[in-house]
Amino acid sequence: MKTILHSVDLRVGPRVVYDSIATVKGLAGWWSTRVSAEIKVGGTIRFQFIDIFNPVMEIVALEPPRRVEWKCIAGHDPWSDNTFHFAIEPRGSGSILFFRQEYAQELSDEEYGRYNFNWGYYLHSLKLLCETGTGTPHTPEK
Repeated sequence: MKTILHSVDLRVGPRVVYDSIATVKGLAGWWSTRVSAEIKVGGTIRFQFIDIFNPVMEIVALEPPRRVEWKCIAGHDPWSDNTFHFAIEPRGSGSILFFRQEYAQELSDEEYGRYNFNWGYYLHSLKLLCETGTGTPHTPEK
């Protein structure tokens, strides 16, 4: 199975990064402006993007300020049962984020490339949010 890996250096401490991944306000600031969630282990996060891509994540782990883990439980078949890991470590005066998405089913190279590219874009959006206060999240049409 395929795995997507990214690491992102950030000029902010781990708590700022964690809050951007583990709060509704944070998630809406870098991934999709339409998000609803019950932020607790076992809770769900619902993201709205487009008709065929509206992932619903179960929160598997919350360990402030160092780790967040999700499992996709609905909303996008190619991501069904995929796991998403965000590990945050202090690094100098800032931090580093390690992101990993583990696929539960095989994908074509084209699909994998598209998802990997998109994660690069959105993790850069997360970096912008953390460092400047303004990310570049998807804004679904009404």
